[in-house]
Amino acid sequence: LSELGSESAKIKAMGIMDKLSTDKTVKVLNILEKNIQDGSKLSTLLNHNNDTEDEERLWRDLIMERVTKSADACLTAINIMTSPNMPKAVYIEDVIERVIQYTKFHLQNTLYPQYDPVYRVDPHGG
Repeated sequence: LSELGSESAKIKAMGIMDKLSTDKTVKVLNILEKNIQDGSKLSTLLNHNNDTEDEERLWRDLIMERVTKSADACLTAINIMTSPNMPKAVYIEDVIERVIQYTKFHLQNTLYPQYDPVYRVDPHGG
């Protein structure tokens, strides 16, 4: 997906995204939507008190891999949909909503808590 994101950016920069088959582009966007959905509700802030350090590291790696995969899928979908002269069929509402859902969730649950303690949730209900 990372490579697909890079290639979609190149195609967008060349201004030839609209030359691709609309049917195939829509199929790709639908597949991307499933990949975005996979990581759109995964929190990267782990706190398993009973896990060993190795177990927590393995969980974090697995979650980060899925979140990163979803981010690459978001970027690819945005590259496709924001390319010039795209047909209306590529503006799929479900894909747009998933990108927004992913972005909102990770801003509130990943990025903001790293820099602002107001967003940090105490797992013990405090």
